[in-house]
Amino acid sequence: MTKYRICVSLLSGLGFTSVVCLLLNIPLANFFLSALFIPGAIVLSILSRSENWDSIPALLGSNFVVYSFLALGAILLRFRNIQAAKLRQIAIWLVFPVTAMACLACIPYLNPLFPVGMAELSRQELGLQQALPLGMGLNDARAALKAKGIQFYESSENSESVVFQGPDRKITAAAGDRVLSSRFQTAASRFPCGYDMRVILLFGEDERLKERYVHRFPICP
Repeated sequence: MTKYRICVSLLSGLGFTSVVCLLLNIPLANFFLSALFIPGAIVLSILSRSENWDSIPALLGSNFVVYSFLALGAILLRFRNIQAAKLRQIAIWLVFPVTAMACLACIPYLNPLFPVGMAELSRQELGLQQALPLGMGLNDARAALKAKGIQFYESSENSESVVFQGPDRKITAAAGDRVLSSRFQTAASRFPCGYDMRVILLFGEDERLKERYVHRFPICP
């Protein structure tokens, strides 16, 4: 009897967590469904004080455990008199759909919680930094950006001005400097944020690159 209760509870917790993950693909439901991960996040925050956890698997695992315990509590409180044969039948009914949902939730492109394209984003960021070294000429920089298919804007500064202000960097142009700037969307994402790439290139009067900012930044709802 007890083993069937535990089995149904585990399947219920796994199925519920998996379905919520898949439903996150519905934009209008993101805000409400994200709140369902709060119980597991609370447990995770307590445990992570003493150990290092990989956030996404740990978040999913903690919510699976929490909702399995909630399902077990519901069975013990509301369905304590249910027969073992009935519990066994419910467990058998749940195996296939829960397994299917769990497998789908393990596919990164179907589960928004899993990061997508982050390794490629790092390579893209590093590649741009290497392709735009300090000291390169203005014409070479234009050619490098065009070769990578990056659209950019070019301007000439008539007076000293701040051309970029970020949380970790500030770029100030002097009169006569030229600025190449670009911002474009990437395919990378880490729930709930996507990522854009920002490129700021500052050239002096000698048309040599003297300051640059080539970094990703998150776009979050």
